[in-house]
Amino acid sequence: MLDGIIMEKLGRPTAVICTEPFLSSGKAMALAHGFPDYPFILIPHPINATADAVLDQWADSCLAEVQRLLVA
Repeated sequence: MLDGIIMEKLGRPTAVICTEPFLSSGKAMALAHGFPDYPFILIPHPINATADAVLDQWADSCLAEVQRLLVA
């Protein structure tokens, strides 16, 4: 998450995808680095035991938001 925030500070568009348990940490990092409204993309948790087909669906569901963030 911090890598994405730092890259944004350098002027490179990023899209950070995380699960709900990590959102509060991500928001704290973003706030500490001057991006209080950094737009994290959320997917369900956990992902470690999730079937590949389900992960593919989640990735597909994020695609439009990732594209929007990268070209914004």
